[in-house]
Amino acid sequence: MSNIESSTQLHHVEKGTSLAEDAFERLRNNKMAMISLFILLFIIGISLLTPWIAPYSYEEQNLDLGASAPSATHWLGTDALGRDQLTRIMYGSRISLMVGFIATAVALTIGVLWGAIAGFMGGRVDAVMMRIVDALYALPFTIFIILLTVIFGSSMLLLFLAIGAVEWLTMARIVRGQVLTIKRQEFVEAAISMGLSPWRIISRHLIPNVLGPVIVYTTLTIPSVILLESFLSFLGLGIQPPASSWGSLISGGVETMEEYPWLLIFPGLVLTITLFSLNFLGDGLRDALDPRASKD
Repeated sequence: MSNIESSTQLHHVEKGTSLAEDAFERLRNNKMAMISLFILLFIIGISLLTPWIAPYSYEEQNLDLGASAPSATHWLGTDALGRDQLTRIMYGSRISLMVGFIATAVALTIGVLWGAIAGFMGGRVDAVMMRIVDALYALPFTIFIILLTVIFGSSMLLLFLAIGAVEWLTMARIVRGQVLTIKRQEFVEAAISMGLSPWRIISRHLIPNVLGPVIVYTTLTIPSVILLESFLSFLGLGIQPPASSWGSLISGGVETMEEYPWLLIFPGLVLTITLFSLNFLGDGLRDALDPRASKD
């Protein structure tokens, strides 16, 4: 009987948990992060189901009704053309989230790879790559977008690529700074001494150890990109009518905020909730994915 008990205890001792399981457990214990995750999933779910659950058609107008305050038939009111504001916010979430996530994904991919390679290689490679970043920083963003629009034409795909092509610059600097610190640690020097290729060291050892700052900055980039899209829409370079996004709805609400405050309050509130949720989730993911975090 004692041998069986010893074998069982040994089995429990040998059985471990993966890094992903440890990270999920730490994230699950963070109440604010989990609440934020559920809110974001709810908003994403609403945006995906909008064509089927929206209370009114996107194109439906009631010029006789005009801009009306929230009521039983229009929960969030209507705009100057009599269009249901709730419906426009729901459809706007599809474009805003798409712009936010896709443009951020472009910036994340370019910035992480650029910064990791520059930081690890060092020397002249690092100097040349970061001077390119500095040169791009000096370019006026608005002029850069206008040039792309003139050359390639106005399209939503161009908007994603243009925003992502600019937002990666800060990401590259953050990753480079983290890599410069990490590459001097023992596990990286051991990997180099074992003859591992630079790409393997970067992808398997360096990038996973900078996920914390990257994720936090990513959660800040998404709302920043959404607001940037609203600025471009205001200039006529972003989402064009009749399509709308949270940014364009807010821009329109600012113009009539004194007469019709609900046109600004409700899209602004949705964007604010999304921004706070992304921030709290980013903090939770940073703590959960920290490779230096000890097991509980």
